[in-house]
Amino acid sequence: MKKAWLVVDMTYDFVADEGALTCGTPGQAAVASLVARLESAYQDGDLIIFANDAHAPNDAEFALWPVHAVAGTSGAELYGELHEFYANHHGENVRYLPKTKYDSFYGTDLEKQLREAGVDEVVVAGVCTSICCYATASGAYYRGFKVRFVPEGMADLTVEAHEFAMRQMQNVLKAEAI
Repeated sequence: MKKAWLVVDMTYDFVADEGALTCGTPGQAAVASLVARLESAYQDGDLIIFANDAHAPNDAEFALWPVHAVAGTSGAELYGELHEFYANHHGENVRYLPKTKYDSFYGTDLEKQLREAGVDEVVVAGVCTSICCYATASGAYYRGFKVRFVPEGMADLTVEAHEFAMRQMQNVLKAEAI
């Protein structure tokens, strides 16, 4: 079974204490827990895709949320050790995918990349669990991929939203926690 890791929105604006739409300490803990897993996935030859918001300065989403992750700004850069991981490993199996919607599949070539790589299973991690991670997991499910997720590699704006979204992934998408 060929696996891809979809690491969603682990950027400065979503994780740093001073980020525009931050998950704060839980997001930082999620980043820390992912690095070793991603190193192992990289060694195993898994595909790793960092799917991150990359908004235009006037994006319509800013009517709903504070301005965040504007393309080309520090807020849209990968946070902490993930920035270093990407800098050291980017290439054929470690990729960056800019997105503008919650679902990483929407308006991107993510499905095409996964199909061309022979992927049949995705592992979702990132922030926010109840928004972009859930939407991305749903997008994967709707396209026929087996969905797994990493509870400690995810965070949300509240603990309640995080826990609810994980239960939804398990109950609705039949996703497996790893």
